[in-house]
Amino acid sequence: MNQERLKYLLECFRYGQCNDAEKDELNNWFHSWNPGTKDMEDWLGELGAEELSTELYKDFEQRVNTKPKLIRLSAVLNIAAAILIVASIVVFLYPHKSANHIAGIHKSNNNQIKPGGYKATLTLSNGSKIILTNAGNGQLALQNNIQINKISEGNISYEKAVAANNNQKKLYNTLATPRGGRITVTLSDGTAVTLDAESSLTYPVVFTGNERRVEVTGQAYFQVVHDETHPFRVSAKGQLIQDIGTSFNVNAYQDDAAVKITLAEGKVKVSNPLKVVSLEPGQQAVINDRQKTILVKSVNVGEVVAWKNGWFVFHNETINNVMKQAARWYDVEVQYEGKTIYKKFGGTISKYKDIAELMENLKLTGGINYKIEGRRVILLN
Repeated sequence: MNQERLKYLLECFRYGQCNDAEKDELNNWFHSWNPGTKDMEDWLGELGAEELSTELYKDFEQRVNTKPKLIRLSAVLNIAAAILIVASIVVFLYPHKSANHIAGIHKSNNNQIKPGGYKATLTLSNGSKIILTNAGNGQLALQNNIQINKISEGNISYEKAVAANNNQKKLYNTLATPRGGRITVTLSDGTAVTLDAESSLTYPVVFTGNERRVEVTGQAYFQVVHDETHPFRVSAKGQLIQDIGTSFNVNAYQDDAAVKITLAEGKVKVSNPLKVVSLEPGQQAVINDRQKTILVKSVNVGEVVAWKNGWFVFHNETINNVMKQAARWYDVEVQYEGKTIYKKFGGTISKYKDIAELMENLKLTGGINYKIEGRRVILLN
């Protein structure tokens, strides 16, 4: 990409004028040098509204064209976010594996399975469904004096048409992503929620009464507008999360053995019938489905929410967990043949790459062979 093209795409993105193809082009460029698994929009905000200077572009160009060095994940996470590292060939490393044994990444000749994107279905209170991928920008529906608008690809919002009436009947909507989908919704109180693949959020069209309560399945990142007189509460697989001025991540997939609530900013209370705990930023509550006890531990928040910024980040993960995340994002079926795979994997890779990037990393670092048949990925060991 030349400098003028880059400047054009960045300006389009800043003003919300990129079409889908231009967004993909810019995202692919952004993920080719990985500024510490940041979100592109956050990074642009840090740069400010000025156009990229010639000197800054030359710095990007030099870094992109420099032969990358292979770095362990633990080292990457300790490097300042401003350092740019090439992510298009980030390697997966499992314990005791030397980077010197890895020659590089090459594209598989198998059928390409493209990554997921902005896909979701909005179910209104009357049961009617709106496929958001097919809907144009603008008003989608009007319920309880609330306009439901599609702002851009991947973003919808609830905006008051007139003042809310606390006596009106409470109507609920459900926003759901399929495998390979994601979406961000701004609720009527200004709270923003980003849903990961195969997730759902059920919420009132307009919040009335003494509390604001929603229910989530799958994974979601909440940026809550705090209102002390109307607490925001999230139900997830029997757990109740209450914000106290908060940004937090909820991982509550039905096929996972535990619920994980990770606090990025502010404070939350997590409760179930057995226990109540308060979290500080950088802490994660883990609730096992069977035991129901709440374990609190410190985590790297950037790692946990990397999915929202377009990255897979694995840290000492089993092959089953790696492929479970891949299956959700790429909408594939995973099949295992041969012996059980006990190796653990760690690393960072862009979610904007096709699945061959991920599979080739697993093959090169873990000796795991695979084949792709249609939308089925078969691991051989």
